[in-house]
Parts: sequence; structure tokens; C-alpha cells
Amino acid sequence: MDSRFNRHSERLLERFGQRVWRVGVDAGFGCPHREGATAEHGGRGPGGCIFCAPEGGLAAYQHNLPVALRSGQVHDVPQGVPPLEAQIRHGIEFLRIRYGAQTYFLYFQAFSCTNLPVAQLRTAYDTAIGMVEEAAPGSLKGMVVSTRPDCFDAEKAALLAGYARPSQDRAGLEVWLELGLQSAHDETLARIRRGHGVAAYVEANRLGGEAGLKRAVHVILGLPGEGRAQMLDTVRFVNDQGVEGIKFHDLRLAKGSSLALQFPLGEFMPLYPGRLPALLADCLELLDPSVEIMRLCADFSGDLAINVFPPPEKNRLYAAVEAELERRGTCQGSRVT
Repeated sequence: MDSRFNRHSERLLERFGQRVWRVGVDAGFGCPHREGATAEHGGRGPGGCIFCAPEGGLAAYQHNLPVALRSGQVHDVPQGVPPLEAQIRHGIEFLRIRYGAQTYFLYFQAFSCTNLPVAQLRTAYDTAIGMVEEAAPGSLKGMVVSTRPDCFDAEKAALLAGYARPSQDRAGLEVWLELGLQSAHDETLARIRRGHGVAAYVEANRLGGEAGLKRAVHVILGLPGEGRAQMLDTVRFVNDQGVEGIKFHDLRLAKGSSLALQFPLGEFMPLYPGRLPALLADCLELLDPSVEIMRLCADFSGDLAINVFPPPEKNRLYAAVEAELERRGTCQGSRVT
């Protein structure tokens, strides 16, 4: 039976004729909202978001790379960031050996990946693209840039759109802009110390759409103070705003995050994983069938999070969501009005 929701991986297979894998990198952009961010990187606020992991969401397979070498960097970056070329070569090799990968998207993943002036962003993106093409010629099909809504503007949208157009040097790439909304409720965004409001997302999402970018939104389920109604309101909101993709994250206690420090004091209790299949089915029913589902749960390696409950295993969760939708006789978009 075909899936009852629109899986991003299947759409990529249709578009490119084979499975596509993301090579996640930390290019040293930093985050303007985190404590200690330098003036060059737009530092403007203490602490950052209460849920954010110290490594800013970098793929787990990149965590153990040596950081002593500094070759391959294209701008000054915070201490502890491995050389970009090493990340790219290691990521490609890891994905090739483990999954037989041959086709890739370059994923600017960690922190806020538009957090530099446009000229420096262009240099960083061009350099990383060149490194992928050198490491695995002909394999690069797309580029994904993850960032904060308040770290994006029309000039940066135009820069990203340029990579989708063919040039003398390369074919056009499939370009995705990933925006971290997390919740469509300003009171929740203030509670989690997000540093921007819903209006910033609306504007960034509009700019991305007008530039012709594929837009994906990050939504967190189980944020402090939110129940089912608030979570479903967020899904309705992003559907109304218009997106091409969505990532759902169940809130995890990342080690070293402010939220993890609150937990022993009884300030927060994670969402019980057994609630996820029904909750995710509710969310999917409210999304237009064209929206590509990129993720249904957070992804932490075992030593990076405090697992109050056994975390959901990805494949079992996907199967449970399919089973729940089948039990209901519904599918993605069934309740879109």
C-alpha cells in the first residue's frame, strides 16, 4: 500500500532517480542569539533558545572529527569547528559506506546558516559546493540552508535562488530554505527564549517563496506550556502560510541545554513517546497533501540527550503513524479546509 503521507525521501527518488542523502556540515556561521556570539556573527542576545544543544544540531556522525587542523575554512569561525573539507569528505564517506549513497544534498545544518553578510555567505557556499564536487564529482543535486527567520532577508533570498539556476560551472541545484519556527504562538516563543516572534517567520517565509525557494519549516511538539490544541494550531498556521516541506521534532532534553538544567527542578516533563503516533496523525491530516514530510521525530545519538523515556525508533514510529492513519481511514490532508 502507498504511504498515507507525502514522504520527502520518495519525492526525491522520483525527482532524481535514486535516493538522495544529506551531507550535514557546520560551516562556522554560529548563531546571533547565543551567548558569546561574536560581533562578526551578529551576536545580540544571551543564552539562546532553551532547547538548543551545544553543537547546534550538527549531524551525529560529524561530532568526533579532529578540530586541531584549520585548513578549509573560508572565514573566522568559533573554536572547535572541524575543517569544512574534513566534514564533507567524512560525511560523504560515512554515507557511502553505511548506505551506499551516490547522490547528495549539501546541508548547511548547524546553527544559523545565513548568519553572515551576503558576500561572505557566497564565498562559504561556493567553497563548500566546490569541495563536494571535488570529493564526489557529479553527485551534488541540491543545497539545504537551515536558519532562523530573523537571520534572513531579501538579499540572502536572492543569493540562494541563484544556486537553483544553471551556470557555466554547474547545473542548477534544488535549493531548500529551512526556517525554525517551532511554534506559531508568541507566548511560547518567549517562554522558550526564541528571540523572535511569529511575524519574523511570516516575513522570511514570504521572501523565500517570492524568490522561488523550496521552503521547509521546523515545528517542535511538546514545548513547555503547550497542549494538543496549541500544537495543532501551529500546523494549521504553517499550512496556511504555505510551505513545501515540514520537519516535526518531539522535544528532547539535549545535554547542556537550558531545558535540561530545568528538568531536575521539575520545571519540565517531556512528551510521552506513546502519544506521538496519534498526535502526528492529527498533524498530518491538517497539512496539504503536497507538503513533503521530511521528519517525524527528533534525531539524537544516545549520548547527546537525557532520555527520560525510551526515545521512539524512527522506522517503528513511521510504521505506527501509517497504522494510525489506516485505522482512521484518513491520510495527509484529510482535514484541510
